[in-house]
Order: sequence, then C-alpha cells, then structure tokens
Amino acid sequence: MSDTQYLVSARKYRPQDWGEVVGQDGITQTLKQAISSGQIAQAYLFCGPRGVGKTTSARIFARAINGFSPDDDALSFNVFELDAASNNKVEDIRSIVEQVRIPPQNGKYKVYIIDEVHMLSQAAFNAFLKTLEEPPSHAVFILATTEKHKILPTILSRCQIFDFHRISVPSMVSHLKEIATKEGVNASEEGLHVIAAKADGALRDSLSMFDQLVAFA
Repeated sequence: MSDTQYLVSARKYRPQDWGEVVGQDGITQTLKQAISSGQIAQAYLFCGPRGVGKTTSARIFARAINGFSPDDDALSFNVFELDAASNNKVEDIRSIVEQVRIPPQNGKYKVYIIDEVHMLSQAAFNAFLKTLEEPPSHAVFILATTEKHKILPTILSRCQIFDFHRISVPSMVSHLKEIATKEGVNASEEGLHVIAAKADGALRDSLSMFDQLVAFA
C-alpha cells in the first residue's frame, strides 16, 4: 500500500485558475473582465445546480482580486468561508458582521463566501442585510446557492447574479479524458460518455463515479 494519502479526483483536480473551470466560459470571461477593468462589485450571487463550479469559481475570484497564488499563506487571512447549511443562526452572521469592519492585513479585499445561503434563518438574513446594504469598501460577498428562488428579493437586488448551468456531456467527457490520461487509466470514450450522461450535468458527481469505477476495475 502506498504511503501517499489518497485524494479523490474532485479534490485533486479542483480548478486553481479560470482556464481550468469546465463549461462556464461566459461566467469566467465576465469575471476576468471585471477584475482586469477594476469593476469589482460588493456582492455576487452564484446560483445553479450542485457540482457545477460555484464555490470553486468563488475561491478563484477571491484569489484573483487580491493577486494571491493558490498556495499563498495570506489567503487564509483574506478569504472566509461559511457553510450556511450548518451555520445558519443569527450568531453566525453577527460574527461575520463584526469581522467585516476590520480592513485586510494583506491584499485589497476581504472576501466572504457563504455557501448554500438560502439556508440562513430569517433572523440571520435580516442581520446580514444591513451589512450588505452598506458594506465597507474592502469587503466583497460571494453568496452561493442551489435554490435562488428562496433568496429574499432584497438580497437579490444588491447582488450581481451569475447563473451557472449544468455541464454539457461533451465538456464533461473531455475533462474526464484528461484526468484518465493523467492518472494512467485506460478508459473508453463510450464508458466516459455513460458516466457524463449519468452525472446529469454535475461535474463533481461524474468524478465520483469515475473514481468508483477505477477502483472497481
């Protein structure tokens, strides 16, 4: 048995820059242009099905606007992630509200990524709204959700909204081919096509199935 810790493909091959994001070319191009022109909004909403690159794109965006590389230690002082599915109480949001006031030690922006934001309680939404209305210039919020219809209109109106779509089967097959080559796995195009079709547009699901079949074979 190898001493090297096993990493699932979804983590091992998680995109680290815009060129590696699969199937969201329109969104990545718009975000890159916004960064290059200095048009950074205070709040973004990334919505779409699971496993299509919302959180990954949020992390890349957070690094890019600060000029950090993926392995930069300063990243942890500028980028804060909250999973609203398990941290949805008003106290969780108040801790963010208190942090927001403090300017970043490194880089230009403090970025707050709130995943599954639709899971926040009504009280938490209300506590968050005031900060979203009048955020300090150094704060950028990126909200991610699979259920946009559950977000309050008052929140939606303060965000730039990006709709992530399901990954197409050809794009997914092409990505799986690249990973199979890197891993030294002999995979037929027909087999990869079946995986991509079964994944129903979720790249993360296709990578999980790929790992499972490699282990089986």
